[in-house]
Amino acid sequence: MSKKKIIRSGNILFRRDPGFSTCPSCGEQFSLRRSRARNFYENVVRSLTFFKTYRCNKCGWRGFRSTIIMTWQSVKNLVLYLIIAVITIFIVRIVLQRMAG
Repeated sequence: MSKKKIIRSGNILFRRDPGFSTCPSCGEQFSLRRSRARNFYENVVRSLTFFKTYRCNKCGWRGFRSTIIMTWQSVKNLVLYLIIAVITIFIVRIVLQRMAG
């Protein structure tokens, strides 16, 4: 009987190495490797986002893959944090209105 390992963390984003994922074109596992940016557009995307350029060793596919992943637990944590922030802002607003008036 195998147990599934469940990630229980307060993190919203998790870093990952796309080199260990499958190629979107041929489906080969562990065949992706980092590729250099070839032009200005790829340099801008690489420096301003979490997307990096990768190439498949088997089929030659070349494109962007994200180095950050969000899990279902991450989405639930993000929604919870947003709800807490909205409630806190609402309470602070009420307190400030009562102090001013």
